[in-house]
Amino acid sequence: MTGSFQLLDNFEFVADLSRSLARARRRVLIQVMTFDGDAAGLAVAELLARAASRNVDVRLLIDCFALRYVSDRRSSHHEVRAEAAETATMFQRLLRSGVSVQFTQPWGPLLMFGLSRNHKKMYVIDDHAYVGGINISDHNFAWRDFMVRTDDPEVVAALADDFACTQRGERRSVNSRIITNRELEPVLTDLVIGAARSVTLASPYALDVGMVELLERSQAENRTVITAQENNYRWLRVAEPYLWHRLRRSEVELCTYPEFFHLRFLLVDDSKLLVGSSNFNRHSLRCNQELGVLIEDPAFIAAFKARFLVDVEPLDVSRLSQQSPAARAGSALAAYFYFAAIVRAAHLLAPFAPVLARRSGRRASTGCAV
Repeated sequence: MTGSFQLLDNFEFVADLSRSLARARRRVLIQVMTFDGDAAGLAVAELLARAASRNVDVRLLIDCFALRYVSDRRSSHHEVRAEAAETATMFQRLLRSGVSVQFTQPWGPLLMFGLSRNHKKMYVIDDHAYVGGINISDHNFAWRDFMVRTDDPEVVAALADDFACTQRGERRSVNSRIITNRELEPVLTDLVIGAARSVTLASPYALDVGMVELLERSQAENRTVITAQENNYRWLRVAEPYLWHRLRRSEVELCTYPEFFHLRFLLVDDSKLLVGSSNFNRHSLRCNQELGVLIEDPAFIAAFKARFLVDVEPLDVSRLSQQSPAARAGSALAAYFYFAAIVRAAHLLAPFAPVLARRSGRRASTGCAV
């Protein structure tokens, strides 16, 4: 895809978003997974309320995750209890100010849809839009990440259409000017398998058995995975040594960034760049609702490489040599159990979550307790 794209790091995005919200005249459509009532969230909420007071059509879609977790902790945790209360109050203030607030992906009975989140992040403001991986909170705004701003009319229209689809409680997969849901995995697979020279996959949550197997099949001369030094999910850290061992055995270079990062991308042959909300693992691709954009603009890709591939460093895999045979066996078992059992079960359940969303029609005033 070519067109008008602008690369913004996390700080540039926050500044540009604030200016755009202050100037909005017609519509503001925002879909995120989390929206916390901290300093960053309250500042954005104030801009949204002001826009609504100018008769701008302001609509929010937020995953139900935001009602159960605040600052990535259970809302009942003593350290975030006050912030959780402020977050709930913030949503009520937004509703009273005329902002439409709707929560997506109910947890379902017995939390059966817990691993099937609506993970999309998009911001449509009048005639331009942003796509990428940044939610609304202090920590999301501070993490190393990026968003892509576009004023391409077809892309903006496609994003607005996808927003409306999600608002109706539909789970639609498309591969046009944007790529969503089930269409993302075949696009990613074709890119990796079709690579001739290089594949660079970056995500703090990129490693699982399925992605390792895909990279092993790639015929690219150079294959690189940029991942976090330590998985964000504690229970998956047990599986990491096995996955790292598989990748190293297949001559995949393992790298990371000097600081914590939240960005995710797939760069193939320095000519195709897939960006968006997906973590690029089977859980993300098969269970969540995700959004991606494929960019083939040489100038944009060159600028992207100059900003996000200049300070990667080798991943420390020293603990591989320290593992006992029993620990290695346990790591392999954990990796396959997660991939073959947990992800598969979530994948089978995921299509039913939108049905529940349509039936419930839950709004901010009633929450996601369904």
